[in-house]
Amino acid sequence: MLSNLFKTEPQLNSRGVKGLHRLAFHAIQVTDSRSHAMLKGFVSKDYAVLVIIASLVVILLLGVGFTSRPSDWAGWMQAIGLIVGLMVAVAVPAIQRKQEAEQARKQIRDREVGYARRMQYLCGELSELQGRISLNLTHLRATDRHSLKYTLQDYLHRLFESHKQDLNDDRVVLAHELRQVANDLIDELDSGRTDRVVFMALEKRLQKLAHRCQVNAAMAERS
Repeated sequence: MLSNLFKTEPQLNSRGVKGLHRLAFHAIQVTDSRSHAMLKGFVSKDYAVLVIIASLVVILLLGVGFTSRPSDWAGWMQAIGLIVGLMVAVAVPAIQRKQEAEQARKQIRDREVGYARRMQYLCGELSELQGRISLNLTHLRATDRHSLKYTLQDYLHRLFESHKQDLNDDRVVLAHELRQVANDLIDELDSGRTDRVVFMALEKRLQKLAHRCQVNAAMAERS
């Protein structure tokens, strides 16, 4: 009877190993089909890839380890922990640097888009003000001219404050030309003249500036 027990023990071990192999193979299939769905809501895309690869390595090593003797399993566990630890030590800093670089690029893009849209808005504001002055040019009183002059001076102050830290070459030129148009409008209001030819020339300059502001905004959004 004892001999029968000893004969059946290898059979049981063999069946157990085969069963563990089937479990490992099934676990790999489950990981391949469900890992993205399970991890998507918990970790970012970069970390999800790392977790999936680490899981596959662990499952593969466990499957290989099951074929060894039970006395060697502790060594397999240490090897698995070491490999996963090395993967994490190498991959996590690289992922963090990549995410920091992407965040820095996003901040630069948002800042550039903000500056470009602000410049576009300020150009539109000056065009609207010039159109209102040109429309009522013959009916402007001294008090009206003084009020409009004050509005233009306030505009120049806001234009300077809005873009004093803007280093984009195109917008630096645009801001300079907008200041020139605003100062020309102030000079015309101070002179008391009602020369529509001058205002038509200013209107054409503003139309060209508006187009350039639009192009600059589109380029900033595509960057």
